[in-house]
Amino acid sequence: MEYVTAVLLPQALHGLFFGAALALLALGLTVIFGLLGVMNFAHGELFMLGAYAGIVVIGLTESFWVALVLAPLAVGALGALTEVLTLRPLYRREPLYGLILTFGLSLGLREVVREVWGGDMRRIFEPITGSVPLLGMIYPKYRLFLLGFSLLLLLILWLFFTRTRAGIIVRAAVQDAEMLDGLGVDVPRVFTLTFAGSSALAALAGLLLAPVITVYPTMGVEWILLAFIVVILGGMGSMGGSVLAALVIGEAQSLFSLWMNPQRVAIAIFAIMIFVLIVRPRGFFGREGVLE
Repeated sequence: MEYVTAVLLPQALHGLFFGAALALLALGLTVIFGLLGVMNFAHGELFMLGAYAGIVVIGLTESFWVALVLAPLAVGALGALTEVLTLRPLYRREPLYGLILTFGLSLGLREVVREVWGGDMRRIFEPITGSVPLLGMIYPKYRLFLLGFSLLLLLILWLFFTRTRAGIIVRAAVQDAEMLDGLGVDVPRVFTLTFAGSSALAALAGLLLAPVITVYPTMGVEWILLAFIVVILGGMGSMGGSVLAALVIGEAQSLFSLWMNPQRVAIAIFAIMIFVLIVRPRGFFGREGVLE
């Protein structure tokens, strides 16, 4: 019993908050793929930029909470500019063009950050310090805040996509953008705003996680690999599937790390993905025709 409360339960909570934050990152990737048909390799760098933008805002205002608003807005604006200037001219071309473009953008953004801030690792201090007793253990307050805030954001996103006109338009554009264009909706504007929103979501995830991980120019590479696994496991283009898959991956990564080294944890996560794809080739909730 002591092993459960002292070891297993804290790791399970770690996995839950890790999975919830991963879901925020993967949702943006899922929406961009579903709407634009682009596998955005630069999504991890938008996650990284959120952390660095947070460092800048905190340096100017000395407030993490102000950064939590301004950093995603700044990265979202950069995402809108990127979509208009680089991705929009490629929509009518083969998907390979978008894939190569976003891969090049990821390399470029990484080098820009390295030039501006250097390659040193940086930290953002937790804005909420201390621990609280919980279920027979002591748990850090900030991680509880991160878990609660991430789950609240996921709920708000679900309400946005299911209960608001703007969210229904985005879902309709994912299903059939040409039909939506025929109904008089400004589809290019929907594309731009959706890409900006997904970029801001990635930045928000990066800043929320920055106090519990290290910030460095290539931090997005590790996270984008996990996000791709989540998107594939959940089903390409499925938002609900991405959330479920993120929670599964978060728990698996956290609990497996109790008994395995990081390399074997990575192999185990790939093994989970392969097993699920053998049993369900479209992932948890993948749509017919997306990969066929």
